[in-house]
Amino acid sequence: MKPFLTRMIICPHCGSDFDTKVDQLTCSTCQHTVPLRDGIPVFTHPPDILQPSQKLKRGPNLGTPWRRANWRFLESQLALLPINGTILDVGAGRGDFESLLAGHDYLALDVYPYPETDIVCDLSSTNPFRPRSLDAILLMNVLEHVFETQLFITSLVHILKPGGKLIVAIPFMVKMHQEPLDFIRYTHYALEEIATQNQLKINLLEGYYDPIFFLNEGLGNIKYAYLPIAQGSKRFIARTLLYSMEKLTGQLAKLIGLGETLPPEQTRSHAPTGYHTVFQKP
Repeated sequence: MKPFLTRMIICPHCGSDFDTKVDQLTCSTCQHTVPLRDGIPVFTHPPDILQPSQKLKRGPNLGTPWRRANWRFLESQLALLPINGTILDVGAGRGDFESLLAGHDYLALDVYPYPETDIVCDLSSTNPFRPRSLDAILLMNVLEHVFETQLFITSLVHILKPGGKLIVAIPFMVKMHQEPLDFIRYTHYALEEIATQNQLKINLLEGYYDPIFFLNEGLGNIKYAYLPIAQGSKRFIARTLLYSMEKLTGQLAKLIGLGETLPPEQTRSHAPTGYHTVFQKP
C-alpha cells in the first residue's frame, strides 16, 4: 500500500481515520472494517458479472488511433497539473497510463482488484476519500461504464479540491466493450449539461474525428460477426469484396490523412470517435 494512501482515506460511514492491521483497516471510531487483499483495501465487492481485463501494452504509438489520441491528451493535461499534486486514476484497470503517471503522486482505483490497483471501490456507492483532497481525477474511457452518472459525478466533485480538475476521455462512435458493463454514450451536449448540473467549468471540450477508424470498425464487424456465418459462394464473394474494401480504405487513409482533434463547433462531422474534456471545480 502506498504510504500516502492512508492519509487520503477515511471511514465512509463516520468520517474517522483508519487503524491499519495486517489483513484489514479498522475505523478508529465505529470499528467498521475493510479487508486488505494483497495489501489493497477492498471497500466494495467487485461486480460478479465483470470480466477482468487483460494487460495490454500501451504507449503514444500503440493501440487504436483513439487510444493514441487519449495518450497525447492525457500527457498534455498532466503537464499542467501542480508538481506535488495528488491524482486519482478512476477505472485504472491494468495501469494503461502507469508510465505517464509515474512522476506524480497518484492512486489507481478500480472496482476489481487488479495487481496494478491501489484501492478497490465503486465510488457511485462508497467514497472513502477525504473531502477536497485531490488535485485531479482521471476518467479515461470510464464514464460509459457508469450507470448512475449523477451519483458518480457528485461523488467525484466532493473529493476534488477547489480548482481541481476532472480529466475525461470518453468514446462515442465505438463498439460495445467490457460487456455487459457498457451502458452509455455521451454527445458533447450531454457533457456540457453534466458541467452545468454539477457547477463545473469546462476548460476543454474537443472531439476526435477519424472517419477511417469508423470505416474500419464497420469492416471489422462484417469480418468477425457476419462473414463466419455466410455460406458457399456468398461467403467467397463477401470475403473477396471485404478484402478489396480493406485495401481501398487503406488507400483512402493516405489521401485524407489521420484523425483530427477539434472543438465540436469547428468540425463539419457529426460522428466523433470520442471526446476529451477537462472539467474544473470552482
